[in-house]
Amino acid sequence: MPARKHWIPPLGLAFGQLCHGLSWVLALAIALDPYSQRAASAQIAWIHLVALGWLTTTALSILLHAIPAFLEVRWRAESAARASLAVFALGVAAFVAAFLAAPRGIFGIAISIVAALSVYLATAWRTLAQAFRSPDRIDRAVARAFAVTLGMLALAALLGVASASLFTSFTPPPWFVRLPPAHAAIALFGWLTLLIYGVSARTLRPLTGNRSRRPVLHVISGTATLIGALLLAVGSALGVAAIAWSGAGLIAIGAAAYVVDVAAVLHGSTVTYRVPQAFVASALIWLVVALALGGCILAGLPFQEAFAFAMLAGWAGQMVNGHIFHIGVRLIATIYRGDEDETPPGQLLGPRLPWAAFASMQCAVAAILAGLIFGSAPTAAAGAVLGLGGWIALASALASARAAARA
Repeated sequence: MPARKHWIPPLGLAFGQLCHGLSWVLALAIALDPYSQRAASAQIAWIHLVALGWLTTTALSILLHAIPAFLEVRWRAESAARASLAVFALGVAAFVAAFLAAPRGIFGIAISIVAALSVYLATAWRTLAQAFRSPDRIDRAVARAFAVTLGMLALAALLGVASASLFTSFTPPPWFVRLPPAHAAIALFGWLTLLIYGVSARTLRPLTGNRSRRPVLHVISGTATLIGALLLAVGSALGVAAIAWSGAGLIAIGAAAYVVDVAAVLHGSTVTYRVPQAFVASALIWLVVALALGGCILAGLPFQEAFAFAMLAGWAGQMVNGHIFHIGVRLIATIYRGDEDETPPGQLLGPRLPWAAFASMQCAVAAILAGLIFGSAPTAAAGAVLGLGGWIALASALASARAAARA
């Protein structure tokens, strides 16, 4: 039975997982030749392969279902949104390839990505506008939160295009070279982190059978992170350390509130299938590690690569992995067994492959971080191999779930 139209597009999730797998291959290539002339471009390619290809494509795919489901509204111009998501994915693939082989094409491809994203965002904001008039106060608040978070994605994209112009013959003013750190601050905290904070407030319920008992912590985490991301971006763009530090402090406060809140939810879990919960718990740990590395960067230590890796592959990546083992399997059950099917994800997955994926992924993140911090290329290479093995276990688990659903 085909999935409902407003359900998550399977090809979007598949593209995200393909980028996930390729990210470990690219990480291995970088680790095996860290001092080549193209190493810096390859590192930027890895960041965008993960941030755009894996995480953002997955997020935008899930939002096509999550926004209508959370707010009980109909997605406006849904066909256009789905088509724009496909164009966005193609643009990301070309963007990553350009960093690796043809840097002169980066700016033009960046514009095409933003154009596709603009179509998606326009339909998303039209959809959210329906909930702005809802009589339910909570629905209005959730709609505003989604709108602001998608606004942060738009801002990150505009800063990304401006940063991409540095790869053209354009001679920028001196302050222009400070835009990439501002772009990173908005993308990592204003978009990805803020989105995770918001969406997980709903998705942790089916993963754990529990919900937050402290709504004030959710408000603190979202508000502090939003303001902190903007201040960090402004401080980075202006080169004013005091503003950047104040933004980082607010982000840390928001993260502390989120970690305390989610830890309590996990502790009170009534769902016995623990793999998604283990990924969520590990994501919290990597978030703390990433913020510590970010503080070291503001203090003048050269941990930029480790920070980016911890934020993307550790914090956001492991949170996505945890949701894939629930949402991805539910999508498989929906496609092959119908909307009414209530088969628990753990029943379709089995225990061995998901736990193997979890163990391999955490060892991979730890090893690559150690390699980046201590300058050990062999350690980073070993971590990349472990990560690829973990991805193969994850993909195999999803394939097994598909086979079980079809049986």
